[in-house]
Amino acid sequence: MEERLMDLKPEVIRILGREKAMCETAIARLKERYRLLEQQYGWSTDEFLEKFNAGEIGDEQEFFLWYALAEAEKDWQTTRDSLEELLTGSEIVGA
Repeated sequence: MEERLMDLKPEVIRILGREKAMCETAIARLKERYRLLEQQYGWSTDEFLEKFNAGEIGDEQEFFLWYALAEAEKDWQTTRDSLEELLTGSEIVGA
């Protein structure tokens, strides 16, 4: 089955590009925030999530913050990836 490109106006392409850039900024800021926790506890965020989800660590407030940061990053990544799909699968049409 042949995949059809989506026709989008240049203004829409620009807006989607800006939204994608906002996603990238949000992801970078979230990573900055949880890198401090990674350094403090000596775990990567993936290691932390495994321990947290398995109930292997305490219920310190910082752990809930770390979890929220990781979940927010995942949401922003999903949005960014969706925008990238739209932008990659689009063709610019006349204004």
